[in-house]
Amino acid sequence: MNVSEIHSDLDQKMREEVLLKFRNKQINILVATDILSRGIDVEDIDLIINYDAPNDGEDYIHRIGRTARAEAEGVAITLINEKDQSRFAQIEKLLEKTIHKAQVPEHLGKTPEYDPKSRKQDHFKRRQKKSRKPFRKN
Repeated sequence: MNVSEIHSDLDQKMREEVLLKFRNKQINILVATDILSRGIDVEDIDLIINYDAPNDGEDYIHRIGRTARAEAEGVAITLINEKDQSRFAQIEKLLEKTIHKAQVPEHLGKTPEYDPKSRKQDHFKRRQKKSRKPFRKN
């Protein structure tokens, strides 16, 4: 299995070489940062794994859309933590679609429940507490 990476720290010539190798199937797995979320056309991608939920729903659509070019089928997996839940809920709202949430196998350990509303409320409560200044009587 041939693996390579592409990110903004590579100069443009190196990025183009990596992409050419990936297009020509000399590289089977390409690990990429958001540098590939838009504007790069690569055919026959059947699996996308997002390490996190992107900040922008449009970027999510562009990322996973790489698996469905020319009516091809593919799988997109997005790994999210508690902090990503409200952002991911916003992506679902943009898509007007609920995305299937797979469960992590129990033998890998306990994972948080998917509940973006309570997570967002918790975040709001913590921010409120931090912003309160103690009352001092002079």
